[in-house]
Amino acid sequence: MSLRPMPARAVFLHSGFRSGSTWFWHRFREAGGTQAYYEPFHERLASLSPEALAQFGPQRWASGHPDLAAPYFAEYRGLLRPEGGVRLYETRFAAEAYYETGTDEAQARYIRSLVDHARQADKVPVFGFCRSLGRVPWFRALGEGINIATWRDPWDQWVSCRDQAVVQQNWYFLFRYVLFACFGARHRRFAPFFAGLDLPPAPGGVAPVQLAAQLAYFDAATIETLFRIFLRVYMLDTLIALQHADYVVDLDALSEDAERRRGIATELRDLTGLADLSFEDCALPRHGGRHDAGYAACVEEALSVMSGAGAAIAGDHARALPLLAQRLAKCLERLRLDAA
Repeated sequence: MSLRPMPARAVFLHSGFRSGSTWFWHRFREAGGTQAYYEPFHERLASLSPEALAQFGPQRWASGHPDLAAPYFAEYRGLLRPEGGVRLYETRFAAEAYYETGTDEAQARYIRSLVDHARQADKVPVFGFCRSLGRVPWFRALGEGINIATWRDPWDQWVSCRDQAVVQQNWYFLFRYVLFACFGARHRRFAPFFAGLDLPPAPGGVAPVQLAAQLAYFDAATIETLFRIFLRVYMLDTLIALQHADYVVDLDALSEDAERRRGIATELRDLTGLADLSFEDCALPRHGGRHDAGYAACVEEALSVMSGAGAAIAGDHARALPLLAQRLAKCLERLRLDAA
């Protein structure tokens, strides 16, 4: 006789921007008995109103996201303050705390309030993050649930971010990587990972009036400079998340390998207790685009960081390091072949 696994107290999904994270979160939202919070660190939550909540969905922009039965932020409706904004949310959660892994009582109170809100409705809270990869150790220490990290080929993730900027004139995602890099570079431990990028100092906050230096840097940066920054953040995030997550999902394998897809689904059903979880519709795009020697040189530089300035950090993440090195090497091979 098989026993159905008990549902997890909470499920934390940690992903990068434009990596298939919304689709992945959506699969948990569609599973029975969940309350799936979208982007719990998103800065929009500071001022979210019932009227604005109803407007935020994939049809409002060129998102590439799946059709949703409810707006992105629907699960926060019962948590809104009369004056607007989600209770206990602080704007610094969005970027300033990205690489902070020490004690943070305010952040813990906020996350636990969302857990409790779902539990009061007899549902399993699921958190779909794109602003948490650098603090997976903090979530692990919080002890509130299971931490699942996702990742995919950096080139496909980059092209999705770049096309949002160049094609859709939506520079939001590329600028966020600059912000994350600035906040990472202010850490004595992580600063070597961002050496050679001539980043501006980290801002005092993320309000527009506080971002003048970062916006000036961003406006002057070439697309290859932005790719270099993206790679540094991608590498550091991957080292941290893969080292400390309870379970890691390769979204490329999930999309391309039916047998692996079934295996991951089975394992995650057992891990989370969500019997209805399914990934059978996974079909994440592989992106083409401009492949040239300049991009290949950026990946070569990224690989050298792990054996040079960032070697100490890389060495602290022995579980994740060979996986990251292999993925970057495959990315470099792909770029060289396409440029030939």
